[in-house]
Amino acid sequence: MTISSIPPKLFAWLDPVKNLPEDQLIDLAAQTEIKQLPTGAVLFNINQEHKNLYYVLIGEVELTKADNNKLTIKAKTEAARQALGSGLPYPVSAKATTPIKYITVNSNLLDTMLAWAQFADQEPEVIMTEEGIFTVDKASWLKKMIKSPTFNNLPSANIEQLLDLLEPVKVPAGEIIIRQGDTGDYFYMIDQGCALVTRQTEEEEEESIELAELSEGTSFGEAALISDKPRNATVSMMSDGVLLRLSKRNFITLLTEPNVQWITYQEAIEKSDKRFIWLDIRLPSEFDTAHITDAINIPVQQLHRRAQDFDKMDCYICYCDNGKRSSAASFILKQYSIEAYVLKEGTQNLSPDLLS
Repeated sequence: MTISSIPPKLFAWLDPVKNLPEDQLIDLAAQTEIKQLPTGAVLFNINQEHKNLYYVLIGEVELTKADNNKLTIKAKTEAARQALGSGLPYPVSAKATTPIKYITVNSNLLDTMLAWAQFADQEPEVIMTEEGIFTVDKASWLKKMIKSPTFNNLPSANIEQLLDLLEPVKVPAGEIIIRQGDTGDYFYMIDQGCALVTRQTEEEEEESIELAELSEGTSFGEAALISDKPRNATVSMMSDGVLLRLSKRNFITLLTEPNVQWITYQEAIEKSDKRFIWLDIRLPSEFDTAHITDAINIPVQQLHRRAQDFDKMDCYICYCDNGKRSSAASFILKQYSIEAYVLKEGTQNLSPDLLS
């Protein structure tokens, strides 16, 4: 049962959370809630795969090892500074021996935040560009990027390279950044300003449809880079701003590979602990020809708009014919904190019996 949010100052006592900068402590505290359990409740079992670190704040928890040796952790002691049963998977089981209050911290998120903290104290630099003298504040970039799931899975080495390779570009209001139908060359993140995403359909040759408005910290332009298809929409600036761009080659190496999780059809069927939704991201005409039974159809061009209504408790398997377009779809969903996989090799090698 959730009872309240956690005060940021409490994190300054916990390991390794206390190593985060103050602004990140505040952000993490805002995402963390104090929970409670009764005597006898099990927090986790030995050898259980996990993503969470548990810290006991009030009460006592009994840890049991594989050899049945037991250890009691009391809140507000030195032992309670550490997460209960740290390790992957859990090397112990944990059970409340009194009523307890506790918190959980996503271990992947914490690892990422600790990695980003290594680079957060960089001083602004003054550089010369085609637009003239430019002040580059990489610490400011980091504060925006750490809040985006697009960047949360990056190894430390990728983060350092990314900061060196991102190129700041000043852009005026009204400028078209990417144009529908063009070949993809760069991935973009908005550092300052806002942009509009529009798409021209075959039925509406003269007018375009507004798909989304993009604000600071939002990224775009990934679909064409991952799928090797032409740009599927036009993005233009609604205000003067600054964009951070990354070449296609560097984007694939630094961002795509850590963010795309592949899965086979058989692996998906065997994962009984997941509630998967098959997401066909092809065009409706392709979907109508043949699709995985019970799949839903949302073309990749519509994902930025539709993803905002997805239930984040669900897990999606994106698929197309060969995996290229669905890789782009998975990348988009990650930006909205939605768990997504990509069907390895797409539908091209699936038995016709699995298609409707």
